[in-house]
Amino acid sequence: MFDTRTYGHRTAAERVGPFATRGFLATVWRYTASPGQVPLLLSDERGEVALVKEGDHLGLLGDEDLVDYRSPLGDAVDLLAEHFRTSGRSRSFRFDSLPSAAADVITRALDRVGLGYRKAPHAETAVVDLPDTFDEYLAAIGKKQRHEARRKRRRFVGEMGGLRVATFEEPGPVLDDFFRLHRRSAGRKGRFMTDPMEEMFTELLSTDGWRLDALYGENDLPAAVVIGYSDTDGYYLYNSAYDPDLRHVSPGVVLLTELIAATIAAGAEVFDFLKGSEPYKFRMGARPRPLLVVEGST
Repeated sequence: MFDTRTYGHRTAAERVGPFATRGFLATVWRYTASPGQVPLLLSDERGEVALVKEGDHLGLLGDEDLVDYRSPLGDAVDLLAEHFRTSGRSRSFRFDSLPSAAADVITRALDRVGLGYRKAPHAETAVVDLPDTFDEYLAAIGKKQRHEARRKRRRFVGEMGGLRVATFEEPGPVLDDFFRLHRRSAGRKGRFMTDPMEEMFTELLSTDGWRLDALYGENDLPAAVVIGYSDTDGYYLYNSAYDPDLRHVSPGVVLLTELIAATIAAGAEVFDFLKGSEPYKFRMGARPRPLLVVEGST
């Protein structure tokens, strides 16, 4: 879908992880594109935007349930304006999952060609701004949550015979464990892990920056596994699964607390839970990061 030539552009919005990169978007496209969708990569020395056309509708490439952040690269205002100007009328558009700075690029391009639009709240991610030390983090989440974090860790160690976190940067048996645990999840989450999704996750784990982290007790079967991406800014938690038979020892929360500690120790600035407003994220110190949608018709 995409050639390998790039211009080294930075994302218009800061701290969006891998989600605006060609490699990530190409992987998502391979496993989720629908018949009738046509990818359109606008790219030159000024900037880059990955779009998708479907009939008379224009959007940003990639399923919004899989692409947590959208952002043009470089200074893409003129690039987008030229496309809007030459693509004709009678077309609807919807650009979702935009941090404020990314939405500004799109609205400036629309303003430049005189197209009307609606900009509105769309979703939110949950981001922990990390202090310099784990003790400072524990102090920041408050006495009750600090007590809960320590209590759950002690209980896990006591009932599981120990605690160990291991990191894996390529596909292997632990990825199979992740798939197995994910399929045991209740409801929509359990149904999410189809064969194409397994193939997509396998491909992601084969690329730089992606990794699995698994939580163990005294045996070699993981109690919880997460897949995420890390860069110099921080860690982005993409998906997770835990053994439902061990929910009484809170393996998911225990693993996440260990990962936050490790991310702080690595000197990163954020731990990003990505999309979703589940209460546990905010109990663990996250703040909401609003995402916008820009939509209308030409």
